[in-house]
Amino acid sequence: MEIKVGIIGTGRISNAHIFSLKQIERVKIFSVCDINKEVAKKKAEEIGCKYYIDYKEMIEKENLDCVWICTPADTHTEIVLYCIEKNLPFFLEKPPALKKEETEIVIEKLKEKDIIHSVGFMLRYDPAVEKLKEILKNEKVIFISSEWFWTIPLVDSIKSKEKAGGQIVDQAIHFIDLIRYVFGEIISIYTKRVKGFFPEEKLYTGDDASCSIFEFEKGIYGNLLCTYALFPEITKFHPPKIRFICKKKLIEYTHKKIVIMTSDKYEEFIWNQDLYYLEDKAFIETLISKNRRNIKSDYFDSTKTLKICLSANQSMEKNKIIQI
Repeated sequence: MEIKVGIIGTGRISNAHIFSLKQIERVKIFSVCDINKEVAKKKAEEIGCKYYIDYKEMIEKENLDCVWICTPADTHTEIVLYCIEKNLPFFLEKPPALKKEETEIVIEKLKEKDIIHSVGFMLRYDPAVEKLKEILKNEKVIFISSEWFWTIPLVDSIKSKEKAGGQIVDQAIHFIDLIRYVFGEIISIYTKRVKGFFPEEKLYTGDDASCSIFEFEKGIYGNLLCTYALFPEITKFHPPKIRFICKKKLIEYTHKKIVIMTSDKYEEFIWNQDLYYLEDKAFIETLISKNRRNIKSDYFDSTKTLKICLSANQSMEKNKIIQI
């Protein structure tokens, strides 16, 4: 059985998925689609497949088993609804949408049809995260502190908060989702921001920095510090991290790594696996087996994470605590 894959959107994020899909047995990328004809043609030549500039035409003409949706966030709902209409399994890059109203429409349609799908919260597939879940089961967590420092997005479409949602919705959403996954649900959020420090960046409409404090249903609190005010290389020196402050113990998670610190011990656990490969492989295996236990984030659950992120944006605008 050969799995025929189509790629919708051939920008930066699609490259990671194309690379991993090429490593998975029984998978063949049959076609790619991008609204920029030259970009689509070039990518198709690299892969050795057909190209389209209209995703609907591609889905109509190609007998695909599934598609990867790697387009800007403001196009996700339109494409997902078309896939549902055509009963076509889909892998959707995060965020699932930019508006709560859009997710409600998609959820109602998905309830009507049993379509295999997945949303790209790749950190859930990090082996370090499973280890983290195991560790936290036996710990009394007092506070959770998280940070994501980066630069103004390198891709023009993400520079616009209106089109991409801003740093919390587009980037730090990974940490909001991960904290939910390993610890529990967030019930309220309060976010403050600063902006306007980069007038020379004409396309940039996002926040330069933000600070959120959230409350968990377990009755403890956490925070999230974000900034786009630095430089691309900052993650080499200061990678995004989540710290779980426990009684006389600090547990720190960074990408593929856990550090546990106590007064008399420093432990490191490090993994080195391609998370795009792991999440893509899980989706392909689900298509073959029809067993959905390998998919760790579906549309229904992903919208719970999105709701928190959208509430952070709402809190910035209204200067008030938002109940989730």
